[in-house]
Amino acid sequence: MGAFWDVFGAVVCVCGLAFVGWWLFGLLLRPLPGRGARVVLAGQGGGENLEQMVRSFLWLRGLGLLRCPIVIADAGLSPAGWELALRLTARWPEVVLWPASDLGDYIART
Repeated sequence: MGAFWDVFGAVVCVCGLAFVGWWLFGLLLRPLPGRGARVVLAGQGGGENLEQMVRSFLWLRGLGLLRCPIVIADAGLSPAGWELALRLTARWPEVVLWPASDLGDYIART
């Protein structure tokens, strides 16, 4: 019975050390909480890859690896692309649609 508790204690210690290592590695990879940073995605044409890119950055936000807002810069979106970008901004409040020529105004405003 003593061997069981020795093995159990060793397994608990290994799991504890693995958790601490995973947590410290996560702190190393996690960016600093800079509020001045923005993710800017260029929206062009019909926005073919726009939803995939937005979902990728939202996934990073969900993991806690990204803390900045996501800006879709209108750099020549077609009406279908504009509609897609509007749906994305309506679905997720951390996604903003902004004209590419006025990005300086957006940055100064926030």
